[in-house]
Amino acid sequence: MQYEYIEVKTEQNIFLNGFYAKENNKACVLFIPGLAGSFMESKFARILAQECINNKIDFLFAHNQGSFQIMSFPYLKEDGKLSNIMKGAAYEHFEDCVYDLDAWFDFVKDYEDVYLIAHSLGCNKVVHYLQDHKPNNLKKVILLAPQDNVNFPHLSIHEGMLEEAKSNIQAENPDKLLTKKLLGGYVISSKTYFDFITNSKINNIPYKTPNGDMSVLQKINWPTLVLIGSKEDEKAGEYMEKVAKALPKGKFAIIPDANHVFKNQEKVLSEKIISFLRN
Repeated sequence: MQYEYIEVKTEQNIFLNGFYAKENNKACVLFIPGLAGSFMESKFARILAQECINNKIDFLFAHNQGSFQIMSFPYLKEDGKLSNIMKGAAYEHFEDCVYDLDAWFDFVKDYEDVYLIAHSLGCNKVVHYLQDHKPNNLKKVILLAPQDNVNFPHLSIHEGMLEEAKSNIQAENPDKLLTKKLLGGYVISSKTYFDFITNSKINNIPYKTPNGDMSVLQKINWPTLVLIGSKEDEKAGEYMEKVAKALPKGKFAIIPDANHVFKNQEKVLSEKIISFLRN
């Protein structure tokens, strides 16, 4: 299968790239990755892309300002000159996802049917975007391993990070990278971590939180499938059922023996997704 490397320009004049498997079908999957996600590292997305093409559905893996850990993105300045801006998961601002998704939906505007699939933190971005945006050709939504970020500050590996972030911001050094890494593996700047922890718009799927407010899901008025691996959490089924019930047209399914990135269960995941899209 051949992929076309493409670019789109956001309203902020930032250029985003993507990988596009196009066979001029009438339908297309628009895939939004999670924290630092990239096409090169997402094996399950590449396998899903092949299954989509086999079923006459084009596939677009859409990088955003939170893709990769740290990345230099092309940027068009006000004077018309091309420059670069540092983005990636370490420096992103969550609500910029609106500009990113706007650009990608404009790219797929000529398709009759668009299926929006998001993974991990990408799910939170999609939920945020769909509160106020209703793409005419969007037909179905799939949320893969959505994240409840409310309890992140209380994880032992994050001890002291919020205080360090506040200190750097107060010292007018918001882009300074924190000493510790988010979830033990992701470099992150002080301002991005502070936003990640304190911005209630990010924590819009609080399924682990007792009495968590998931009312924003009521606005996702498309058939929506929520999928998660059984190894993600011992309460995975209970949590995803909770999310599905909060959605007007929600369903959920558990992928047995799968972790957060569905390792070794990519084929099973793809078959479940294709079944949902075709029925």
